[in-house]
Amino acid sequence: MSGSESHSKFMRLAINEAMKADVALTHPNPRVGAVIVENGEVVASGYHIKNGEPHAERNALMALGRQPIHGASMYVTLEPCSTRGRTGACTDAIIEAGIESVIIGTLDPTPAHRGNAVAVLEGAGISVVTEVLPEECEAVNPNFGGHET
Repeated sequence: MSGSESHSKFMRLAINEAMKADVALTHPNPRVGAVIVENGEVVASGYHIKNGEPHAERNALMALGRQPIHGASMYVTLEPCSTRGRTGACTDAIIEAGIESVIIGTLDPTPAHRGNAVAVLEGAGISVVTEVLPEECEAVNPNFGGHET
């Protein structure tokens, strides 16, 4: 399986995670899904369940219940948050966990945040791939950040 096919496969699983969320509970935050992949296998997944509670990335890391192995990747439908709000920046959690690559479905459509996580993660030495199935990922949250689909 090529890298692009692999990215699409795992991003679709992250989209499935995001779709588990109830928009009425996550609002004003978007629905987001994340999966952690080690050696080509999904080892943990999570989604943003409720506003004010941990985001998808942190839920996937909690579900893993241990440090990721060397070479672990995280697939996330929307660019991780890089601001320290009520739940802490997801970029901090990803860096602290030792995830080595992050594959992002779509960048944050909010101008103040767009691309910030990419810069933070790359600055920490993490490989970042963006825009994997972006239309499908944007469709999860059609009205978030000005998207109208």
